[in-house]
Amino acid sequence: MDLSEKDNLTESNAMVTEPDSEQTVLVKDSPRSDEDAARVLAQKHGVEFVTLSETKLSAQVVQIIPQWLVTRHNIIAVKFEEDTLYVAMTNPVDLPTLDQINLVTSFNVKPVVATERDIIQAIGQHYGAEQMTKQDLADVRVDTEPALDVDKEAEDLMVSDEASQVVRLVNSVIRNAIDSRASDIHFEPVGEEMVVRLRVDGILHDCLTVPAAVKKEVISRLKVLAQMDITEKRKAQDGNISLNYKGNNYDLRVSVLSTTSGEKTVLRVLDKNSMLIDLATLGVRAEERALIEGAISRPYGMVLVTGPTGSGKSTSLYAMLRSLDAIEKNIITVENPVEYQLDRINQIQIDPVAGESFAGVLRSILRQDPDIIMVGEIRDLETAEIAVQAALTGHLVLSTLHTNDAPTAITRLRELGIPSFLISSCIIMAGAQRLVRKICTDCKEPYQPDEEILRLLEIDETPDGGFVHGKGCNYCYGTGFRGREGVFELLEINSDIQNAISSDKSALEIKKMAVDKGMKTLLDLAIIKVSEGKTTAEEVKRVIASERFQ
Repeated sequence: MDLSEKDNLTESNAMVTEPDSEQTVLVKDSPRSDEDAARVLAQKHGVEFVTLSETKLSAQVVQIIPQWLVTRHNIIAVKFEEDTLYVAMTNPVDLPTLDQINLVTSFNVKPVVATERDIIQAIGQHYGAEQMTKQDLADVRVDTEPALDVDKEAEDLMVSDEASQVVRLVNSVIRNAIDSRASDIHFEPVGEEMVVRLRVDGILHDCLTVPAAVKKEVISRLKVLAQMDITEKRKAQDGNISLNYKGNNYDLRVSVLSTTSGEKTVLRVLDKNSMLIDLATLGVRAEERALIEGAISRPYGMVLVTGPTGSGKSTSLYAMLRSLDAIEKNIITVENPVEYQLDRINQIQIDPVAGESFAGVLRSILRQDPDIIMVGEIRDLETAEIAVQAALTGHLVLSTLHTNDAPTAITRLRELGIPSFLISSCIIMAGAQRLVRKICTDCKEPYQPDEEILRLLEIDETPDGGFVHGKGCNYCYGTGFRGREGVFELLEINSDIQNAISSDKSALEIKKMAVDKGMKTLLDLAIIKVSEGKTTAEEVKRVIASERFQ
């Protein structure tokens, strides 16, 4: 289901439901006419008609759909066959409702038609005091995908009748996020309700609206899973959820923050298996990969990776560490937090609450006989000074900075207070990176970009294979993109660049000098990916600045 097209579906649904609503009004006083109209509607749309008053419904199947969803949309589950849930409804083309059922239950959903009178009666019979037990749910799901592993029983955190439904709702949202390759899950209060949004390939999509009746219980469920204080509603809290899904281990970093509309919760989804990557998998071209491998094979010096938040800097550092020999080398990392566990590498997570800092821990690990040190981020003078001294005294140091391009890393160190002569002596390479979305291979097709965008990016020639983009399909949620890969600008510090740094040349002057010597900028490399059919001109315009050096 295309997350980005929900508004369009809602609009189209409004057009098709109006006649059906009119039919219901005309036959309201005649049960037989109501059934005839429903049969006609079912035949029109090629779906099954069911007479619920003559159909024996299983309590286990019926209550797969939570009560709040059933009563809101006037629907009821009828049967469950081969991972498909058949749902009775008066309007079988109500696509947003079908999509929401799929999201909440994680099953394939097919509509059947029943009369409104029968549906209301069935709801009253099956959603009274009787509730489905955990064993009932296990029986229904016995041949389906495994549910998320949790350490707490539902009764430990919920006391309302909606407890089991809230547990299923939270689990299904997390499953859907993982299946969608989402990097973050946002539970965001909007008025009395809560909107669930997924960040897929760097873009947020609305996927579900949680009603006011269970909004607080959803937050409480997340807090308990993350081992937070569920009674604390004013202060910000951070926690962690570890789970296994489809045989893969995931860590969810949970952050809860109080807003004027209520508590907002964000889950960062970390797939431990996604770290089994190398520089080629990240999208680094062979030419740039050779430069990186040459730099990190040096016995000492500093390699910096720069870029804005969310540009994949930490992932690149992990890929570099994985390419190093951890058996012959003593590799130590200082991070906040440690995002992925790497074999044979000593990883230290600093605890700011306990008074720890990058600089303090960095001093300690220098006494641990390290060969290679990875510092999560250089953000202050003290950390920068220790990292530079380590690089000058026989250690290879890998770290990140928040700058827009590679040459600006030099000026950033100057701004922190590091003398230019030390910078020129210790820096081996500075790299900048961005992540661009890759065109979906299932719906790739030729197209012609807007001429204004081509002029802005200074693309004068059409690639040999022409321009391509994704038209949008179910595989890519209608976005035309699936997955991302990096664009890497590498500034190799040769003797000319060293002299420019020592002479306090500006980042602009250093960049022009490097480009004259053959360095490809972020924009140059992104345009190459356009010509190779990996991404689009519009995506390059969105992600990468259009500044170009002649």
